[in-house]
Amino acid sequence: MRRARCFWLGAISLLHGAAAPASFAASLADFAPFSLTSGASTLLPGRLYIPPAAVSDPTTQRPMILFLHGAGESGTNNAAQVNGNIDNLLAEAKRRGAFLYAPQTNAGWSNMTVLNRVDAMLDRALAEHPVDASRVYVTGISMGGGGTWNMLARFEDRFAAAVPICAVSPNTSFNAADMIDMPIWAFHARDDGVVSYTSTRNVVTRILSAAGEPLPSYPVRPQSDFAFVSSTLDLRHTEYRLGGHGIWGRVYATPAMYEWLFSHTTAVPEPAGVSAWLIAAWVGVRRPKRRAPSACAKPATRR
Repeated sequence: MRRARCFWLGAISLLHGAAAPASFAASLADFAPFSLTSGASTLLPGRLYIPPAAVSDPTTQRPMILFLHGAGESGTNNAAQVNGNIDNLLAEAKRRGAFLYAPQTNAGWSNMTVLNRVDAMLDRALAEHPVDASRVYVTGISMGGGGTWNMLARFEDRFAAAVPICAVSPNTSFNAADMIDMPIWAFHARDDGVVSYTSTRNVVTRILSAAGEPLPSYPVRPQSDFAFVSSTLDLRHTEYRLGGHGIWGRVYATPAMYEWLFSHTTAVPEPAGVSAWLIAAWVGVRRPKRRAPSACAKPATRR
């Protein structure tokens, strides 16, 4: 059974939309420390952007973005992951009143212990802040793009949508069949000299093959950017002709990507006249696996 979906086509282009650069740079001052600790030891450094509206109005639940950094920001100083790479991502979080959680690792995002710790911190954010559990999104760049695949594979029911960017390949345990119902928009550049564009193509191909869907017809000698949108799955793949490895600034300045991302939720609307316990018995699970946009209508006005 596939996840129901609908799109506000007036806002979401099949391509990218115009890019809008951030008007300010990401700064540690924008973030509160948000680390997993055990006694005097820090198990997972992290920073959390808390939108001011969440403080002034703690009764309104707000979306959260999980950002996984690349290899160049690895470490334990709890600072390197907050840099110019996320200027545009933070700008959009501020504009929408969304939380932005940026953990840091020095062990990579393929380590299961690290992934479990990230998930534990997401639970903590839900417990301590007005985060909407049905609107948690994940994105990452390069090594963190691979981490995005790995988080989806390990905690599929956690996320409403995902945006892996110039991603390294996921863990060998990655099961493409589990991604069939997951809203994903993957980005890469054809001329990436650090992580081959084929790594993203391969994952997209595996997902489509698992679903029995036709594969993209990639141009042999592209003259422009290539955009694939599945006609049946909520799966998109944008391959820039140029851009090298560092395309995240462009991706995170793409309005259409955010309109698509924030249109998704894990919430399943309750049918009229059917009680919650009956829905749970019918679905057979406590947390619904099927995700759908919250409504087949124009997204809410940006905050």
